Amino acid sequence: MPLKNINRFVLTAQITLVFVYLVIIAGSVVRATGSGMGCPDWPKCFGNWVPPTDVSQLPENYKALYAGEHHAVAEFNALNTWTEYLNRLAGAVLGILIFLQFLFSIPLRKTDRRLFRYSLLELILIGFQGWLGAKVVSSNLAPVKITIHMVVALVILSIALLIIHRAKKLVRTEEKEVMDPTLKKLSIVVFGASILQILLGTQVREEVDLLLKNFDAIYRNEIISNLGNYFKIHRSFSIILTILNFWMIFKIRKTVKTEQVKRNANGLGAVILVALITGVTLSMFALPAPVQPIHLLLACIIYGLQWMLILKLWQKQQA
Repeated sequence: MPLKNINRFVLTAQITLVFVYLVIIAGSVVRATGSGMGCPDWPKCFGNWVPPTDVSQLPENYKALYAGEHHAVAEFNALNTWTEYLNRLAGAVLGILIFLQFLFSIPLRKTDRRLFRYSLLELILIGFQGWLGAKVVSSNLAPVKITIHMVVALVILSIALLIIHRAKKLVRTEEKEVMDPTLKKLSIVVFGASILQILLGTQVREEVDLLLKNFDAIYRNEIISNLGNYFKIHRSFSIILTILNFWMIFKIRKTVKTEQVKRNANGLGAVILVALITGVTLSMFALPAPVQPIHLLLACIIYGLQWMLILKLWQKQQA
């Protein structure tokens, strides 16, 4: 297999991973700014591939024209419209990149058939994610659909990281090390706990959305006091999760010799500390909108780093 084909595939996979994170944070910005219905139709925006910048560019009856079965159209807001449009544009670029990655994986089938299968699976999932995005809009941002949208994004992120992990083994030889079985099991426990924490966070976000939507008397500085048990569990569980993560990081630094694994663990610890700061900021200062996308992005980076640690810890079972 020509090295240039492998390098081309690895580069495309790495750029794809960057855009996976960009799409996740773009979606979070959309949600934090209330721009989810900035484009009331899908895949176009107010009937155009490039949305308007001023209400004068829309017909006088645009509210009735674009009203759906489950929603009415609010007053045109150029900032909300373009925020949602840029989110869709990032998603479209990601779709193109995943398609190119799939094409570049075809010549690699004889070298590593799983790379082809994972690339095909990622392509199918990004198509499903696009369809789900249309359902989110048509449902007037139903919280459950938004949460499913987020879960699918995490699955796509996992596959993107797995593809890079396998592809890099084709171009470089990695250190061989037998890992402590207890550490390997601990990594699974920590990863599972983090997934649970993210899901709890999505439930908190759903509660926040419902409060803002259905109870006009509740101002943003009163939201925290009106949140239910999901928020309390999410907040308390963050302490347990932090302890578990730093216990794993300590064991990695103490027992693992591979430098790449240690660097990943150190990076994980740093990101967790910043995520804790953003979490406390959200709790103490009434969920400031600019901090929400940062908190979600950090959670996804933590998720990605933990997944990469699992891949590295569990691949080195043979000396």
